[in-house]
Amino acid sequence: MRSKAAAQFLLAEDFSHIYNMGGGIVAYDGKKAVGDVDFGLEFFVSGDFANVFRMGYAMEDGLQQLYLVLQEECGDSEVKSLLERLAKFEEGHKAMLKDLFPDVAIDENDSPETLEGGFSKQQILDHFSSGSASQEDILQLGIMLETQAFDLYNRLATKENDPESKDFFKLMANEERHHIIFLSKEYDRLLQ
Repeated sequence: MRSKAAAQFLLAEDFSHIYNMGGGIVAYDGKKAVGDVDFGLEFFVSGDFANVFRMGYAMEDGLQQLYLVLQEECGDSEVKSLLERLAKFEEGHKAMLKDLFPDVAIDENDSPETLEGGFSKQQILDHFSSGSASQEDILQLGIMLETQAFDLYNRLATKENDPESKDFFKLMANEERHHIIFLSKEYDRLLQ
């Protein structure tokens, strides 16, 4: 009943494309979320980054590098093109961060093993080791990573006490939301 009330509230606020699953979460038989509520946060607590900006920038860079590695291993030209677009997307995000915080030094040689959302780069590479990823696989991967990053930045913003860091995490969450919207539209277009 809570999800039905939430759906009605969102519809009343002029949101579109709101769905409420009949039978609730008990009726859901699709993919399941994994990990506990603190999944991915350990990286931010114990990471080697001097500040949250460097951490966020490095994770964007890590995802860009992952897309480029997957592009090199892929044989399908459409998938290669999609991966190139996604890598450029992350490059644009990095450029935006540099423009917003020009006084923060960045080590361009720092390539973290942790990606947006706290996932390991090696986990993803192992999953796509055959080089036979489809466009659907890559879009699902992107949506998963961006959604996890969106959730992670929101949780970090909630936990953060420093106003500047809190604002940074909110900014990053909003950027990830834009990425999710883009990827979702691409995925819908692919399925049509």
